[in-house]
Amino acid sequence: MKKIFSVIVLSCSLLACTSAKEENTQVSSAENQNFVYEKVDVTNLSEQEQFVYEQLRTFAHGHISKCNVQIIPNKNSPKIEKRNNMYVASYVEFDPGSLSMEIISTPHRKYQYLAKIKYRENLYQCMAETEQSALKGKYNLVSKRFITEVPKYQQGKWKY
Repeated sequence: MKKIFSVIVLSCSLLACTSAKEENTQVSSAENQNFVYEKVDVTNLSEQEQFVYEQLRTFAHGHISKCNVQIIPNKNSPKIEKRNNMYVASYVEFDPGSLSMEIISTPHRKYQYLAKIKYRENLYQCMAETEQSALKGKYNLVSKRFITEVPKYQQGKWKY
C-alpha cells in the first residue's frame, strides 16, 4: 500500500539545475500569482518519515543554493546582448519561496521513497541604451517556469 504525504515548505532553499517537467508561464501572471501551499503536521508522521522529510528539506536547501551559484547567467554575472539599438542584461534565479515537496513511499527494494520537488525558475531582464546602464539598472521579472524533479531516497540519502 502506498502511503503519500505532501510537505510544502514556504521558505526553503531548493532549486535544481535539471528538470523532469517544465511548465512555461508568462510574466503578466508571474507577479500576481499567489501560491497556495498545503501544510502538513510532521508530528502525524512516523519517526522514520520525519527523519526522511528532514533529510529531504536539507537536501533541497543545499541543492537550491548550489544551483543559484552555479547557474549561468546569474545575478552576479548577467548575460548582456544587443537588441535593436538597446542592451538587454538578463539572469536566471531559482525561487526558494515557491518550493513544494511530496514524498511517496515505494515498495521498491533499492529505494524506499521518491520525492516530487517543484519550484520556480525566474528570468530577470533590464533594458537600457548602454551596456553599463543595462548591467546596473533595475531588473524586472519577465518570465517564469516551473521545474519538477524526482529524487529518490537510496541508502539513507536523497539522490538524483
